[in-house]
Amino acid sequence: MANIRTIVPMNLFEIGKLIQERRSSLRIKQEDLAELAGITAKSVYMLESGKGNPSYSTLAQILAVLGLDITVHIKKIIE
Repeated sequence: MANIRTIVPMNLFEIGKLIQERRSSLRIKQEDLAELAGITAKSVYMLESGKGNPSYSTLAQILAVLGLDITVHIKKIIE
């Protein structure tokens, strides 16, 4: 069976909501996610509330703990 992926552009608020929903479904507390990802609990709170602006590295660490991936789509610039 083919692996079908849907690419959905997301803003920081939507990313935070996705992280919060995934964390909740896995029954992981913010503090535990922070410890597992090697970041502060405040960083998790800020990201989930849509107020944070994490680096790629931080976001990748959080998503790895949650079993999620980042897909980057680079738009072609027409000159």
